[in-house]
Amino acid sequence: MKVTREILEGFVNSCLKKNFDGSTDTPPVHREWWDMCCSDRKFVALSAPRGHAKSTAITHSYLLACMLFRERSYALIVSDTFSQSTQFLSDIKRELAENEDIIELFGIQEFLKESEDDIIVRFNDGECFRIQAKGAEQKLRGLKWDNKRPDLIVIDDLEGDEQVMNKDRREKLKRWFYAALVPCLSRHGIIRMVGTIL
Repeated sequence: MKVTREILEGFVNSCLKKNFDGSTDTPPVHREWWDMCCSDRKFVALSAPRGHAKSTAITHSYLLACMLFRERSYALIVSDTFSQSTQFLSDIKRELAENEDIIELFGIQEFLKESEDDIIVRFNDGECFRIQAKGAEQKLRGLKWDNKRPDLIVIDDLEGDEQVMNKDRREKLKRWFYAALVPCLSRHGIIRMVGTIL
């Protein structure tokens, strides 16, 4: 099913919002971001100051909706550090394991794989999806699952405060992004990138 901004907002309000810390009504900027992310564009990059719940809106909510509504089947979460990306995945795992609304509504049967940086989830009808967590500049060559390359890459805070101070490190990250990360995407895949301009 094609995820739209309206579907995504309904999903967030009915399944996720109750677990958000200090949740409020959906801010207009999140609707704007969801419209962009749900578009047919292959690449979408969003930036905003800290405190705008970018990770909650995109890395958590949008990514989960894409997998649960079966628009995508193999996702990567990529962050500045491996530990940061695994934290994002940990929050998603918690929703899939403990959120009764999600389990019942989407028919989550079990985790076929559950590690710090990799999950494979099976629905009641046997269909599966996979989410992996990667840190910046990690090896990505040959990344495949079930003969498929990732069809969704969500990048969240790819640059670190110290890294951007060094021109050589910025150039190295740029080379990795274009030579390793973008090419690992499937032909029909999409990239959604969020961050704070440093």
